[in-house]
Amino acid sequence: MAIRLTEQQQLLDSTEAQPPQAVDPRTNVSYVLIPLTEYEAVREVVEDEKQQRGIRAVALTNAGRRMVEAPCKAITMGGFKEARR
Repeated sequence: MAIRLTEQQQLLDSTEAQPPQAVDPRTNVSYVLIPLTEYEAVREVVEDEKQQRGIRAVALTNAGRRMVEAPCKAITMGGFKEARR
């Protein structure tokens, strides 16, 4: 849903160094008003970061699993016995 700004609200955009803020009086939650193009650029960065976090989590899980399995393989393949000789 698009909300049209009044002329007075539009003046905030030209006079403020920071983006204007709006407060929902029902919830007292503050929002920052930024142009749609800026929002889309920020959203892409946030989505990429979420995806990278997911990839890192899977990689860490897999690495941890390999670390647990690796010593068992070395012992069963005779590596441990050879090292003791």
